[in-house]
Amino acid sequence: MKTYRFNQRWCVKKPNIAFTLVELLVVIVIIAVLLGLLIPAVQAARATARKLQCNNNMKQIGLAAHHYHNLYNQFPPSKWGIQNMSDSRIKHHILSFLLPFLEQQPLHEQIDFGKHWFDNDATKIRLPVYLCPESPKQFQYGKYEYFTGDYTVAEQMQRTEGKIKPLFDNGIVTQRSSLFGMLQPPARIIDSKTITTTVSIVSVTDGLSGTIMFSESAGRPFVYQKGRQFVDTALSQRKECGADWSSNKAPFYVRESCGTDGTQLFNCTNQNEIYSFHYGGANFCYGDGSVHFLLETIHPEIFISLFTAYAGDYHGE
Repeated sequence: MKTYRFNQRWCVKKPNIAFTLVELLVVIVIIAVLLGLLIPAVQAARATARKLQCNNNMKQIGLAAHHYHNLYNQFPPSKWGIQNMSDSRIKHHILSFLLPFLEQQPLHEQIDFGKHWFDNDATKIRLPVYLCPESPKQFQYGKYEYFTGDYTVAEQMQRTEGKIKPLFDNGIVTQRSSLFGMLQPPARIIDSKTITTTVSIVSVTDGLSGTIMFSESAGRPFVYQKGRQFVDTALSQRKECGADWSSNKAPFYVRESCGTDGTQLFNCTNQNEIYSFHYGGANFCYGDGSVHFLLETIHPEIFISLFTAYAGDYHGE
């Protein structure tokens, strides 16, 4: 009798290894959940890194100001100008004076301080130390290219105008003997009189560790209000708007407030105001060179105490 042998492997049914629709949907949902958890964490980590880099930039600027003081026995002026024979003003910004102390001595030597900042080719360069990494990198506005600086000096609280006026009128903040910030131009007008100003360590009567020296004003020349960008066609036709790191128009007086109760004094707009793109607050460099992140919800009484340098209202942290 003949016997037949069958190859058993021909008889074994292969298992079905394909995904069912339900299994595929479950996998997709799991991936979506993981991405939903991961992406915000990555974004938050990057935002933190950018805020720390901004902090480091401001710390370098603050230390540069102290190196300047060590050499000249005074802090550099917030802005500076001289009169020439044609009675026009030749002006520069504080950041130009700090260049030698930020490893930019060759660039500083190229600037002709006998000419207006805009007429110096040496000022038309981008310097990362003057740019906050969180700020939008938009340098072309209208027909002009800007060499932006996101750090400057807020010189004074303008008590008599703007939206901060009601804060004083209604007693939300107390009136001070002085509403000037720490750094000033070498000459300022008070009560129609020209007052010569020299700022040194000993002259800051409210104490360096409790007084703001540098602030953020990021996003210029584009106009931002509470996170939204606005296009100002008039601005695009002007050469000087304070956006450039070397512009004498970069410093400003604080006039505006916002918030539901009108007590928020920064991050309202960057139109000559303190403004950052950090969530919930801004970095500030104090007179001692330290950098602090202040919440935009800080009470205006406390913030103005930190802002003013000669009012006898020191507010330690």
